[in-house]
Amino acid sequence: MTPTACLRRRFEALRRGDYAAIYASYHPQAPFLQHFPDLSSYLVFALEQLTAVTLVAWQCTQKRRLDGGQVECIQVLDCSHEGTISRMVELALLIETSQGWLYHSAQKLDARDVSVPAVLVDFSHFAEASHKVRF
Repeated sequence: MTPTACLRRRFEALRRGDYAAIYASYHPQAPFLQHFPDLSSYLVFALEQLTAVTLVAWQCTQKRRLDGGQVECIQVLDCSHEGTISRMVELALLIETSQGWLYHSAQKLDARDVSVPAVLVDFSHFAEASHKVRF
């Protein structure tokens, strides 16, 4: 499996509402798991917060390999919530494990906050962002 295939499976799971599959795709050291240490706590959150969100479109626009079996992927996400579509650009970090590629974390930018079309956002936009939280 490739890093892009890992991301594709996560988004297909989101479209199906398969939140257990999304949870299983996280790397054991993902910051996300500090907030949701077990599947049941995440399922409660997902059913309350994510069922109203629909992934409309997803596109991986750039990738780069880092040291230590890590890859960063820039992806453009169009999501709908209560009829409003929002576009986000995400810098996802994936780590290769014996189970394949797993999702570690991501830094997100609202597409309205960048000076170029979302599909042209590159790694420098994330490096220059004032808000650099990965989750």
